[in-house]
Amino acid sequence: MRSFFRALRVAALFVGSVVGAGFATGQEVQLFFGGDGVTSLFVASLFMSVCAFCFMEIGARRLLPTRAGAVTDALVSVCSFAVYAAMIAAAEEVLLGMTGQAGLSILLAVVMMAFGKRTASLSLFNLIAVPLMIVVIAVVGARSSGRVEGEFRLLTALAYGGMNLLFSGALMAKEGEESSLSERILASLLLGTAVFVMLYFMRRAVAGSTGDMPFLTAAFRENLGTVANLVLLLAIVTTMASCAHLATKGLAAFTGDDALAAPLVTLLGSVTASFGFAAIVRVSYPIVSYLGLVATLFAVGLSAVAFFKRCGFGKIFRPKKLVGGLTAKRK
Repeated sequence: MRSFFRALRVAALFVGSVVGAGFATGQEVQLFFGGDGVTSLFVASLFMSVCAFCFMEIGARRLLPTRAGAVTDALVSVCSFAVYAAMIAAAEEVLLGMTGQAGLSILLAVVMMAFGKRTASLSLFNLIAVPLMIVVIAVVGARSSGRVEGEFRLLTALAYGGMNLLFSGALMAKEGEESSLSERILASLLLGTAVFVMLYFMRRAVAGSTGDMPFLTAAFRENLGTVANLVLLLAIVTTMASCAHLATKGLAAFTGDDALAAPLVTLLGSVTASFGFAAIVRVSYPIVSYLGLVATLFAVGLSAVAFFKRCGFGKIFRPKKLVGGLTAKRK
């Protein structure tokens, strides 16, 4: 039972780190899967599940080379900042609509900057927030009349998975350090299932909807607007916290000044957020998705090579040599 709870916590951490305002508003699903059917959603979920397991294995076995890790960390930091700015912009729109008070998103960004450093607390929060998000998205999607049909685009499905793995990969590697093999397998299965369920019902909900926040449009149509706004805020908070942590960690490593990194990321994120949520998503998310796919394949590939070297498989293909340099003959 304890192993199941740990696996569930890791799965919730993964989902909470990737389901941000882009997803919860329906923008993300409409951008990547607006004309796709179930197969694209399934392949994207399966790819994330498998790669999440690989990242946990990377952490458990310390497989990623230091130099490759530095390159990947830099890429993750830059892309995390783009998503962090998008979360601030989305928070401003939602909070302004709910309270009529401008500037609350900056206060939320500062709080999430501090909260994101506490991975254990973030995991516990996700354990509560993620099931609620799944239920609300499933209810709105089930009550909507949209249909999940269309073509299958392999590269788009993989790119979408890569974008999400870019942010969650580092978190999964860290979680893998203190987990057993059975927990890692179970966590990958749980997170893959959760992602597919959310993608399916979100795709169903936004089918035929328009605007910058199509899921909210569908939710208000089903008289679930208030609950959908709550889900959107939860999604913003969970992703903002994890991306703030990753962006700050990368900047601190580059500048060597931990004290300066957090306020600088918050300031730059608030300035970038002024461009608006929809504009940031449309411009940065497609770029981030393909960069994420490249970074994921790069990290997993190098780790696979390191794993085979540790296991001594490379020696199998090396011919034995005599002192004179000639290959030993078989008797």
